[in-house]
Amino acid sequence: MVIELDLKDRRILSELDMDARQPLSQLGKKVGLSREVVNYRIAQLEKSKVILGYYAVLDTAKLGLIYCRIFLKYRGMTLQKEQELLDFCSKHKDIAWIVISEGKWELALVVLAESLRVIEAVRDELGNRFGQYFQDPYISIALSITEFKHNYLYKTPDYREIVVGASGQMVSLDDMDWKILSAIVDDSRMALVEIAKAVGTNPKTVDYRLKRLINDKAILAFRTMINTRLLGYDHYKVFLTLQEAGNAASEIREFLLKDPKVIYITKPLGMHTLEFEAIVKNTSELHGMMMEFRQRFPEELVGYDVYFLYEFRSLRYLPATRSV
Repeated sequence: MVIELDLKDRRILSELDMDARQPLSQLGKKVGLSREVVNYRIAQLEKSKVILGYYAVLDTAKLGLIYCRIFLKYRGMTLQKEQELLDFCSKHKDIAWIVISEGKWELALVVLAESLRVIEAVRDELGNRFGQYFQDPYISIALSITEFKHNYLYKTPDYREIVVGASGQMVSLDDMDWKILSAIVDDSRMALVEIAKAVGTNPKTVDYRLKRLINDKAILAFRTMINTRLLGYDHYKVFLTLQEAGNAASEIREFLLKDPKVIYITKPLGMHTLEFEAIVKNTSELHGMMMEFRQRFPEELVGYDVYFLYEFRSLRYLPATRSV
């Protein structure tokens, strides 16, 4: 069943998209509703599963973490064995994202690690336990990830962007900082009082430290997880292989970031040149995007791979190993 949103709900989602911690009174003024009505509408969006949760986007590079992706294609994988694999990944302290997909790969994992040795250890664990069920695993590091709002949903697009990995300069964090990040990474709307209770301090200290973490750009945004499938959309990831783009590199990026359907642009270290993710109504819309890209950049585009992101089982910007 596809859920249709009215204009007010879309405006609420637009405001919460990258600023989920803003006060309800402030949000109400922006969308022209009372605090009580806004609170009710958000509760209904949560109840209907349009909003699946809230999370903090952390700059993993500033935290000293390598953002590594492992893409897996199955071979002779039974449903029972796949469930064992998913259970293993969900309990693994270094695996932060779990994405079930279709196409070139059937499972994508994000490992957030302090060193290449940790990534190697995760790879070996997966291989030792499930290697016979994998076909040509592919490992790639994300050098930077640019995130955008879900502008395809909103009447007035807002092309602000946040960049994970924009600067490699690390920030200095103590145990209390890590505790606060761990508390808020899975619930970016958690009240100061609740965070303080969880980490063993007072709300004033939490408020001060959160502001400092934001100012230092360790925290980039407080986002809302929107159930795009329930709204009638499909989520695709496209891997682009480009010639040496030269002067066209910025033009290609500009082309992508001005498309309201694009929500991520990734600069990878691997066999592809550039990646992007788009939310579309159907494969025809995605096909139209790629035909336009081919027409615009015929000399730069060598080829591309597409795969369908079906379900995000886990999405967090901090590994459990970093929880204090």
